[in-house]
Amino acid sequence: MMRSWTTWSSEFAPPNATYSGDAAIAFCTPDGEVSGPATVTIAPEGRVTIAVTIQQYAIPSEYHGFLMPFLQGDVPGPTSAGGTLFRNAGGQEIKQVEVSTSVGKFRSERALVTSSHFSMGMTGDTSIEVVPNDLEFAPKETADQDVWCMPLLGNLSELIGTETAFALEDRLPYIAFRSEGAECGLVINEPASTPPSNFSGAAFGVIGAQPHETVEDIKNLLPAGLVAAVKFVSGSDIAVPFLEIRSFQGRLARRLHLRFGGGSQGSNFAALSRFDTTNPDSGVGAFLCQFFQLHRSDRMSLVVSMNLTSDGTPGTGTVDKSIATLVQALDGLCKRHGLARCNLMAGLDAAKCTEVDEILSEARERLKSLRRLWKAKNDLAQLPILDKIISRQANVASEDLDFGIAVSKLLRKFNLHDCDAMNSYYATLPKQVTWEGSLSSVRGQVIHSGAIHIQNPSELLSWFELSRHLHDICKRIIFREIGYAGTYSPTNVSWRGQYKIDRVQSSTTIKELGYTTPPAFI
Repeated sequence: MMRSWTTWSSEFAPPNATYSGDAAIAFCTPDGEVSGPATVTIAPEGRVTIAVTIQQYAIPSEYHGFLMPFLQGDVPGPTSAGGTLFRNAGGQEIKQVEVSTSVGKFRSERALVTSSHFSMGMTGDTSIEVVPNDLEFAPKETADQDVWCMPLLGNLSELIGTETAFALEDRLPYIAFRSEGAECGLVINEPASTPPSNFSGAAFGVIGAQPHETVEDIKNLLPAGLVAAVKFVSGSDIAVPFLEIRSFQGRLARRLHLRFGGGSQGSNFAALSRFDTTNPDSGVGAFLCQFFQLHRSDRMSLVVSMNLTSDGTPGTGTVDKSIATLVQALDGLCKRHGLARCNLMAGLDAAKCTEVDEILSEARERLKSLRRLWKAKNDLAQLPILDKIISRQANVASEDLDFGIAVSKLLRKFNLHDCDAMNSYYATLPKQVTWEGSLSSVRGQVIHSGAIHIQNPSELLSWFELSRHLHDICKRIIFREIGYAGTYSPTNVSWRGQYKIDRVQSSTTIKELGYTTPPAFI
């Protein structure tokens, strides 16, 4: 069982941290080394820079002691007069950085020189600034490596009160789930009232017998899809500034400055609210438990659509961008089920299929007869065009790419009835239009032309309402994919509450789907 980890969740490195020490940097260029006093600076979002005042250095002899050309990555070469010319300035590659401080050692095997300064004066300092990759911090005092944990930056306020378990020693709550058989959890912090603000929350998990020696090992400890899942349920971009390994008692063993996740930290439409947790098998904890029961490959195949659904949240950008992003999410979900291409005739029942086939056969014979007539009259100039038409007509009812039909099939596969509800509305219009055709039309607009063609500014509300509906559809399909059967927080309703995923039925009205008037696509 999880020990009292919540008592040390506040002991993460502060958002702005500075450490002073002595640095030694080795370059990929043979014999290239510099050393001197250094300052390690950790920014709030987790970016780390190391500034080094160079007091000692060793560089290849062909540089003749000129440090700055070496640091800038210049290549020395002889001149016709017997001198040395430096050319082809580029990036200098670093193979190892070590900074020893009073609290421990920072170490990285990859880094880039971002700036350098050279002074000719007696008291001036020669310095460089480097940005390390996969930087690791090891404190002077060793500790057991029992738990991985990472702070989360974002707006997680919607998840406050959704905890499902308590730590044994301090009885503080967290959201519990398991991944790959290991015990994991999320803790959500109350928003800080004054700066500097604390992290919004943290994720953690028991390491157990899992490998955790290398950086790649530690990356693999993290549950695949965790950040995307938290982003999806919270309705907020999530950023991770670093990752730590600690003992069960909370002592820091290692810190890896690996940054991933989003950066805007905006507040969107959360997929789950604190109200859902009050229902059995509902809420954030139930969702995470169900999500991490999926095979790792299934989780990762859903991550793109989950992120696109979050990124396409209505109100976080233009209506065009929101709809285009949600169309991409639906495209991916359809392809996941092999519905991107569909056999049109296979979608008809036997009687209707026979009727359509008879009409197509008659049209095909008439076109062939026309071709024979043109050929007999030696009217050959446009014969290739007619051949292309005949070819297309022969395959008109076979496999085709149709976004609207694919989405409607996916909805029906998961017993979601939005297509039937919308077609009940479109059937009352004088124009011959279906919801499937409308979706295909709008996809063509946002994907191929990059914008929606709005004739009148008053139509903008209808398009916004469409984006809310599409966003809600994406959420419900993803819930079905994961196997989550609890309640959720819809995007296209006026009142907060507890809503079932199958809330939309054939009889559902457009008003209940959040529309005043659905947009006219065609």
